Amino acid sequence: MSEGGPAWLSAIGQIFHVIPDLATPEQVETSLRQILDDPTLELLWWSRDDRGYVDVHEAPREPVASGPGQAVTFVAYDTRKVGALVHDARLLEQPEFLESFVPTMRIAMERDRLYRDLLDTIEKLRASRLRMVTAGEAERRRLERNLHDGAQQRLVVVLLALRRLEPKVAHDPELVEALGAVQAELEGAVEELRELARGLHPPLLARRGLEAALRSLSVRSALPLELDLRVDGELAPAVEAAAYYVCAEALTNTVKHARATTAWVSVVHEGEILTVRVRDDGVGGACVDCDSEASGLSGLRDRVEALGGRLEVISPPGAGTILEAAFPVRAREGG
Repeated sequence: MSEGGPAWLSAIGQIFHVIPDLATPEQVETSLRQILDDPTLELLWWSRDDRGYVDVHEAPREPVASGPGQAVTFVAYDTRKVGALVHDARLLEQPEFLESFVPTMRIAMERDRLYRDLLDTIEKLRASRLRMVTAGEAERRRLERNLHDGAQQRLVVVLLALRRLEPKVAHDPELVEALGAVQAELEGAVEELRELARGLHPPLLARRGLEAALRSLSVRSALPLELDLRVDGELAPAVEAAAYYVCAEALTNTVKHARATTAWVSVVHEGEILTVRVRDDGVGGACVDCDSEASGLSGLRDRVEALGGRLEVISPPGAGTILEAAFPVRAREGG
């Protein structure tokens, strides 16, 4: 440390101008050593769990001088601890150190800690949303399997049994009519279960991937649909599922509300981004948040954002609707 000490006005300004935004604790400590011309300085933080002080590596550390000629200065508010500085004792000979520098450090350290807490909270929320989406997708697959292997198969067995009865009741017109009505009801129930299971998680999506599932969706579409699919390689299952449901929900809304004559679906994988775009020539006016009809779109946005993507809806009245989602993509992991 130089004999005359730092130029305090400059030193105080450097707290905010020399230390970079979002600096790591190690960077802050290194910068303070340079600003105060004190290579022995140690920066301690009051731990987030209120259990004590930690150093820049989050290791517990008591705020005590580690050698001769050192002192400890606590950085705190009247009601809350913020941190501590272990430093050259000669800094205490400078009134500006305690009167100006330490209070400014307190503001900087508190700002940094609050910002890091905010980032930590946001990351936890993002991870929580991703877990919910992943768990929901697993539950969709489980329900689809149960419907296919359980109720649907049992109804098919009953339907086949009834068909085997047809020759035995052919002599009785009333029984033939009753049997035909029951078969029609069962066939309708089986088809409804198939549609329900397909809506939960299309089997083609798991077996053959996004392109095959979207081509199947276009065949079943109640609206003329043009596809532009450029998907290179396999995608992570969560991304494939999200992209599929963006298309399916957008097309459902188009059929129900847009009074459109044609829809266009584009799914393009370029570099590390998968872009999904659904457009129609309908009446427009779609909205994600403004009314109850948008609940499906709002759910899509949650699913997309949980995967680190973004969803945008452009729908001026009378000019059709464009729904676009973009996902960061990774190669398929596991099966």
